[in-house]
Amino acid sequence: MSCATCSGTVEEAVDDLEGVEAVDVNFATDEGTVEYDPDESSLTEIYATIEDAGYDPDRTQTTVEIAGMSCSTCAQTNEDAIEEIPGVLSATVNYATEEGTVEFNPQDTSLSAIYDAIEDAGFEPERAGDDGDALTEQRESAIQRELRTKRKWTIVGSLLTAPFVLVMIDMFVPGVLPETILGVDPDWIEFVLATALMATLGKHFIAGAYTSLVNNHQANMDTLVSVGTTTGYVYSTAVVLGAIEGGLYFEAVAFILWFIYLGVWLEARSKARASSALRELLEMQAEEATVVEWETSPASRADGDAVPGDEMVVPLETVEPGDVMKVRPGEKVPTDGVVVDGQSAVDESMVTGESVPVEKGEGDEVVGSTINENGVLYVEATNVGEETAIQQIVERVKEAQARQPDVQRLVDRVSAYFVPAVIVNAVFWSVMWALEPGVLFAVSDALGSIIPLLEPVGGGPAAAAGPEGVSLLEFSVIVLASAILI
Repeated sequence: MSCATCSGTVEEAVDDLEGVEAVDVNFATDEGTVEYDPDESSLTEIYATIEDAGYDPDRTQTTVEIAGMSCSTCAQTNEDAIEEIPGVLSATVNYATEEGTVEFNPQDTSLSAIYDAIEDAGFEPERAGDDGDALTEQRESAIQRELRTKRKWTIVGSLLTAPFVLVMIDMFVPGVLPETILGVDPDWIEFVLATALMATLGKHFIAGAYTSLVNNHQANMDTLVSVGTTTGYVYSTAVVLGAIEGGLYFEAVAFILWFIYLGVWLEARSKARASSALRELLEMQAEEATVVEWETSPASRADGDAVPGDEMVVPLETVEPGDVMKVRPGEKVPTDGVVVDGQSAVDESMVTGESVPVEKGEGDEVVGSTINENGVLYVEATNVGEETAIQQIVERVKEAQARQPDVQRLVDRVSAYFVPAVIVNAVFWSVMWALEPGVLFAVSDALGSIIPLLEPVGGGPAAAAGPEGVSLLEFSVIVLASAILI
């Protein structure tokens, strides 16, 4: 704003919004106060209105690393928690990259409030250092530690699940599994192996489901896996203990836990590789620069009498625009700049992909982190720090990773309703099997008559175990667990 008329323009524009009760914009302090009904208007709309009027309201954008998410529902939970903070304009959380991008009014909220909201939702934000930069090394260490842990449990799960292959084969080729193994009933061996799997792989999903239900009052994909596998495990345990009669489903529990956890490990490995690629790109930067003092400013070398003077090796972060740097053969160009003296070929393959070095002379631009092949170059720094080309490339890649297409955001919102819908559907049909088996048996039997391949399934409880059949309780449990897991 440049005058009092500007403040009046902003007041009129904002006052036209529905739900706005009072507006006071002070030109002298460059501040405005707005009273509004949050049910009819929002801070985002107020900001957009000010921008449409031709002014720039103060806002800050930050990226927060978030650990502990297990599915897209967790990302949606974080978004909802952050957007409830007064002063937050928008929040986008990407489960794939475990990052959240938040726009907020620095006068109304702070990074600390955003961190607290994420922690209250049951997740772990990566807090920034005093200078506002993310703790990259700590995050990389945490990612690698998580990857090692998941790989370890995947291997353990593989060893515990392997014996169940014999159980699966025995279903199709009876007699493969002996009646006793070292004098122990195979049912008890299955129980021990399944218990170990529930205590190792299963706890990952149970903990995620507990956090989601208790802290956020939402069901996520961990809830489905937990309910489905726990149902099969508890029922089979009751059968082994002799509390009820029925079949065992330990092998189903084992393979489901192992396959899903294998996917969790592969996903973690993919994230680690993506993070490693960005880190390696940043490591291509030079760590220090040789700054040269010139007797005359290179920018005013009309008569060519400027010559290099004293040299001093300094950390890269201390280089400022206008500083002249000496780049020897084989060294990396510290920052983006313009050649003020010297002639050489520069390897720019890390930026352009072109393997043939490019000849550079006085007046030519060079990119930071490219390699000087031969000859000495004197380069005047133009872009430093976050403004260099390599930093901009990394920033664009991070933004691309964090950005979600509209269809993905829609899917994330639908998934919040999908999980409870699946559970309700499973409970409904399992209860129906228990209360009205006759009606549903007739329907499923008709399916078996129409399509012979569906005979074993369509026959319902009777067909599930041959002439002896299975109990309604057992079949209801099968329906509940399978409906959830499928």
